Amino acid sequence: MIAEVRALGTALLAVAREQRDAPLATLELAVLQTVRASLPKLLEQVIQASTSNLQPAHSQRPQRCPHCHQLVPVQSWRPRTLTTVCGRLTLERPWLVCHHCHHGFSPLDHTLQLPTRSRLSPRLREWLVGLGASTSFADAAYWLQQLTGLEVSAETVRQQTERRGQELEVAQQQASAQVQETQEAASPVDPAPGVLVLETDGVMVRYLDGWHEVKLGVVAGQQEGELVSPSYVAGRMRAEAFGPRLLAEAARRGALEVVSWEGTATQPGLAQLREVVVLGDGASWIWRLAGEHFGERTEIVDFYHASEHIWGVAKALYGEGTLAAKLWASQRRGELLEEGAGPVQRALARASAPGPEVAEVLRVERGYFGTNAQRMAYPRFRERGLPIGSGAVEGSARHLVQQRMKRPGARWSVAGVQGVLNVRAHLLSGLPLAC
Repeated sequence: MIAEVRALGTALLAVAREQRDAPLATLELAVLQTVRASLPKLLEQVIQASTSNLQPAHSQRPQRCPHCHQLVPVQSWRPRTLTTVCGRLTLERPWLVCHHCHHGFSPLDHTLQLPTRSRLSPRLREWLVGLGASTSFADAAYWLQQLTGLEVSAETVRQQTERRGQELEVAQQQASAQVQETQEAASPVDPAPGVLVLETDGVMVRYLDGWHEVKLGVVAGQQEGELVSPSYVAGRMRAEAFGPRLLAEAARRGALEVVSWEGTATQPGLAQLREVVVLGDGASWIWRLAGEHFGERTEIVDFYHASEHIWGVAKALYGEGTLAAKLWASQRRGELLEEGAGPVQRALARASAPGPEVAEVLRVERGYFGTNAQRMAYPRFRERGLPIGSGAVEGSARHLVQQRMKRPGARWSVAGVQGVLNVRAHLLSGLPLAC
């Protein structure tokens, strides 16, 4: 190892002599290339010095088969070539074949935690996955080469990103099932601070067979009127499948924590869960999810979605873009914000339909505001400092989904979208991307 470091010093001195009075850009590149060229050998020397299985006193000792646990003698030494963040290197390591179960293995692979048959180190794979989830696969490969000197294909970036996304998909499905069964978090709880807020929305993504909606959920804490520490889930799936996924993330953020018990000291009764604010666009599935799984909760219809319904009625009654429509909608919107759903319901009750199409619009909207009246108590929500608009989830639709998935000309497979979305949601939630 010391010899390699000395060789690097000698090479750098040669650079200094050959590039006398050169511009900084020339010297930067020359030093970077020289150091990069030395990294694989330096890493190999560190592995040799730090790994017991490669020391002379241990390298020929029999090892226990990881499958049947029988002692197995070393059969031979075999090379394994890997591309790492330090470059490409080849390791000579002991190879054993169990005579009992016929399983071949190397204890070095286990010590270094190398996946079977993988030609990429875990750390490099993590780099590729992070880059592939952040920009196009071709751009990811380009910038990796520019910044590190490592050359991989865009296809390799794609495969690694989608593979990690599928691993996360399996984990999320298992967590959803476990939370449904146990009503407890499936992983260590990372409680969101303050009031726990859930928001949901949908965003369109172009697949190979056309445009489809991807559901997006945000779980965050609210402190002093600000949403903080958000985490995310996303997926193209029916509400029946997305609901448990959102619940599992809410459980991880503390939604199912018991904060108190009703009853006496000797006979506790019902568990009181943490208060949750559920903010949605009025879709019935989110309220069903909230009713089935959350105890103390406040349900809020997103004010801007409710406003869209008001504008829809104004258009039907007075015509799109007319002054009368604008005046009617503006007045109803102001009443909704300042007084809640009551004035809007009364205005809808007074409205008369000039034809069957308008009559149907009025019927639907009377039902919408009647069903969600308690979820539109905006004066009370504002007084409590609760959010009434789904700005967080709409912003997430842009930076989590659209910035990556809606690049010019992009068309996605089902597995490709879900894999990339899982990785992006994982990263933006501040979770480690260990591969």
